[in-house]
Amino acid sequence: MIGAPKATIDRGAPGVGWRLSMVRARLGRRSPEVGRYVPRSKVRARAIAICGVLVIGPLAAQSTAPSEGWRQWGGPTRDFVVHGSSRLAESWPASGPRQIWSRPLGTGHSAILVDDGRLYTMVRSGSARDLKGPWQATEAVVALDAASGEGIWRYEYPSAIQDFSRGPGPHSTPLIVGDRLFAIGTNKQFHALDKRTGRLLWSHDLVADFGAPPLLVRPLVKSGYASSPIAYRNLVIAFVGGPGQSVMAFDQRDGSVVWKSSHFLISGSSPLLIDVDGETQLVCFGGALVAGLDPDDGEVLWVHPHDAGNDFNFSLPLWGDDQILFLSSGYRTGSRALRLRRTGDRTAVEERWFDGRVKFQFLNGVRVGDRVYGTTGQSGTAFLTAVDITSGETAWRQRGFGQSSMLYADGKLIVLTEDGDLALVRLGAEEATVLAQAKLFDTRSWTVPTLVGATLYARDREKIVALDLGAVAGSREGTQVSGHPDLSGTWRLDPSASTVDPEVGYAGLGGSAGVPTMLYVTQAKNGTTIVGSNMNTSDARSYRPEGESRAPLGDGEVTVTSRWQGRELVATGSDEAATRSISETLSMAADGATLTVAITISSGTSRGSSTLIYRRTEAELPCEKWSTPCRDWSSAGGAAPP
Repeated sequence: MIGAPKATIDRGAPGVGWRLSMVRARLGRRSPEVGRYVPRSKVRARAIAICGVLVIGPLAAQSTAPSEGWRQWGGPTRDFVVHGSSRLAESWPASGPRQIWSRPLGTGHSAILVDDGRLYTMVRSGSARDLKGPWQATEAVVALDAASGEGIWRYEYPSAIQDFSRGPGPHSTPLIVGDRLFAIGTNKQFHALDKRTGRLLWSHDLVADFGAPPLLVRPLVKSGYASSPIAYRNLVIAFVGGPGQSVMAFDQRDGSVVWKSSHFLISGSSPLLIDVDGETQLVCFGGALVAGLDPDDGEVLWVHPHDAGNDFNFSLPLWGDDQILFLSSGYRTGSRALRLRRTGDRTAVEERWFDGRVKFQFLNGVRVGDRVYGTTGQSGTAFLTAVDITSGETAWRQRGFGQSSMLYADGKLIVLTEDGDLALVRLGAEEATVLAQAKLFDTRSWTVPTLVGATLYARDREKIVALDLGAVAGSREGTQVSGHPDLSGTWRLDPSASTVDPEVGYAGLGGSAGVPTMLYVTQAKNGTTIVGSNMNTSDARSYRPEGESRAPLGDGEVTVTSRWQGRELVATGSDEAATRSISETLSMAADGATLTVAITISSGTSRGSSTLIYRRTEAELPCEKWSTPCRDWSSAGGAAPP
């Protein structure tokens, strides 16, 4: 147990303002008179947790539309993707997005939780600019008012200073379930607090109570505990470490131990709940491996090696409906993809690919569709990178970002570099387009921001800020149809900016000329988009998001399926023999003035691509310059047209 902590009501900055102190000489464990946890029968469809990153939040939150909030590491669905209707601006002023408020906070790397109008995180007082300190030998869990940043309560406890040469702790992110907040500090102090008051409900010193190693075993730099807990049913599950207790599950109500499991070295990653063919599993990304556990009793269901050499597996594994699990580390490893399949009561693990050159060292990545995005590199230069999840091929790498944390929302990537630069990015097939950029912080920022609605909460080692990223009402950039950009307009080809493969035009719209000089685009409220051209005998192209339509290809037609991928309308299809395929992507620039049409046609081993750039126009070309021009019949003696 942990002795002599205190909870305070905080009406100002940490350490400042009116406080009502509640000092306890000893922290007692609360044991309400409730029924004990009973695991489900082994006959049931089992739940498995993937370890390596500590996951927070009930599984139900990952499979249903989440309520607005950010109650665990990685957000509502624990994947750093906001699956909501937030409308974000397409650009910012040179000074950056509008700041709602800013206030001093304290050092540390804990992310920001948002729940019921309040923010929650963890801090330590001390120098943020000098990595030699001084720092206080205490940490705190704090609650702030989301609208103003004003302090509400602060729970402090003793916390020894460790090797903070790379930045001081706390490093873990708390977890909110109902009215309870669970937090694990630098030195493995585990507290359950009442989120409304900061009152202690129960606690464990994982080192003193269970003999856990105080720090990671293998690293040279031992900066303290970094994993974030996860909720499953009435359990809270966390990395602990030590013989037979790499992972432990506690009853959320009183902290009693429900199960212990495994002997692997733990890491700074966090656990993740996934669904494998209808079975819930807990994924644990440990110091030298990744494992799948049954979250009901901790039974190890499968295991696969992934050893960075120093327990420095930090990033959260990423999971998709295709049953592929993505892992990435720096140092001696890289990235790999595992496909998981259940056969009977066993889970088969197939390594699909491994790439030692793609290394998400310690900050997070995100998965969008069939691609994973993150910053790859180590100890210096890093590149924003797009990786195909099925093949492992690097689609593109782009300079200018450095090591970065990121979120994905409203078809855009929100990127915060470790140097404190905030960027809004659109992801494309061949590159990333920076829509807006601003300097946000002056010290290291290794904490992924939090987005609720259109408000972004971000911190570095000194302060916390709230920013308004919302779209401007009534502006062209905010125009959307059915939650997506409205591509409607009259568009004129910019030949100098376009790249045209002679064999790849806008099939059916360009006639014998290959590429139409004008496009007439209409997009309906239901999402259906019709593209016509100014070419004689051309056939209008129809795109039906989440539906099929016909498109010309060569001397025949193919069925294409259209979908929105962020701000891009993507259509793909192939002929019945699958010998020829087509991909078309329509995307509009942030200012609404440029429409890009990217077309790729593959036939056998050959592949051709064109990128057509169209500019918005409010006026037609003169009649004489049309593709099918007007004729001056008056010069023909008034003869009637044939």
